[in-house]
Amino acid sequence: MFAAALLQERKENQMREVTVENGKLSGIPCGWPSITAFYGIPYAAPPVGGLRWRPPQPAADWEGVRDCARASAKCPQLGVGPGSFYEKEFYPYEESMDEDCLYLNVWTPARKPEEKLPVIFWVHGGAFMTGYGHSAHFDGEHFARQDVILVTINYRLNVFGWMVHPELSAESERGISGNYGLLDQIYALKWVRRNITGFGGDPDNITVAGQSAGAMSVHALISSPLTRGDICKAILQSGGGMTTLPDMRCPKLSEVENTIDLPSALGVNSIAEARELSWQELLDRWRRTMPGQALQRTPVVDGYVLPKGIDEIGHDQEYHDIPYLMGVTADEGLISLRDQAGFEELMHREFGADAEEFIKLAVSGDLDYDAYKGKSFMEFMLASCLAWAELLESHGKGPVYLYYLDRKLPGDEMGAFHAADLWYVFKTFMRSWRPWTGADYELASACNTYWANFAKTGNPNGERLPEWTPYTKEHPKLMELGERIGMMNTPGNPRVDFRKKFLLRE
Repeated sequence: MFAAALLQERKENQMREVTVENGKLSGIPCGWPSITAFYGIPYAAPPVGGLRWRPPQPAADWEGVRDCARASAKCPQLGVGPGSFYEKEFYPYEESMDEDCLYLNVWTPARKPEEKLPVIFWVHGGAFMTGYGHSAHFDGEHFARQDVILVTINYRLNVFGWMVHPELSAESERGISGNYGLLDQIYALKWVRRNITGFGGDPDNITVAGQSAGAMSVHALISSPLTRGDICKAILQSGGGMTTLPDMRCPKLSEVENTIDLPSALGVNSIAEARELSWQELLDRWRRTMPGQALQRTPVVDGYVLPKGIDEIGHDQEYHDIPYLMGVTADEGLISLRDQAGFEELMHREFGADAEEFIKLAVSGDLDYDAYKGKSFMEFMLASCLAWAELLESHGKGPVYLYYLDRKLPGDEMGAFHAADLWYVFKTFMRSWRPWTGADYELASACNTYWANFAKTGNPNGERLPEWTPYTKEHPKLMELGERIGMMNTPGNPRVDFRKKFLLRE
């Protein structure tokens, strides 16, 4: 009798079944049994057939209890390349793909809906072309063990997520096209706002977070009028701040929609014909346009989702007035242009009349182009973070907590590469091939706790952690995350300072 009563009490204290607006969901226990995971929850209707290249629509209701033991298919994408570094690092297994991909995942430690736990809403990266919310390095168990709910999402990518064309604009009631991936993110965020109470979450304490293109997406979300009141805090990893990379600047819709030649790019004469293609055929035809720019690959300034450029929104103080946590890794990688001529052309587009001055800082004396390009990615991203922090300070807003992760990961010579921080933030070492050490586990514990604390209160500090102070011009310090954990001086140089001042219009 006692054992049966104890078992019943345990069942009652575990929230394995949740009701959302479309029906009931059944989750599964995580490795830590008191935490429940719900995979593959539809937040919108499948964007297929006539819904391809249209804003997301409501998901259909279902009868009975929906089994959420497995993740959905990932959105159609080309992947990171067989045998590549990132395939080994993050994607050793080929997940199934489908255009029916608008699903999200939830990890919750709650025992009852009334707990009002803080929520992290995670947007994956992948250059706006690849990635998915259930990849191996994303898992909410360790956040949930700190009483923070994690939500990860899928959203439309590449040709499915960013397609622009006059025909699409003509059929839109707002006269616009593109940004379908951002619209998916916004739709998912609003779904979470309406439904997270059922998982024990607080709809008024949602932190949007992301890395790389996910961080750029987060910056778009905190710049969009469509998300007013939906976001409490923001975390931007290796992609946040003012224009992160010159070649990822969001163009105006009017500049790009008339450049799309459907016959040459996709072998069709109209959007109607393009919608008749299977997603497999459409993906294959888009593949043939690579690595050129025949089709739009990023968000655009459309006057609706993004009323104007992100930097302009920043200068005009039209962003969300919330706390920010953001930073870079020490070895972010290379700029996308591999030759000096292409680099100089890009710098002229970025800096205009000031380009030659920057080029001399980047390529002069002992610092030739080959030596510089290994530093450029990090320097551009760091300048963007510093500019954002100083811009908010000048507006009397913030705070902004900045970090610099310089831990050289064990197992190879890649150092603190772009996305290396993900292993530490999510504490998913058991899913990695790397021979992690005690120093890595200590760093992961600090990162995961800093992030969880920030999601709870907007301040990353807590017991048994080195103090993390906000960045200011008077005290320009970042949190060093590596073998040493503590505040450090900004690793600036003339190139970082030049771009920061350029972005600030100083």
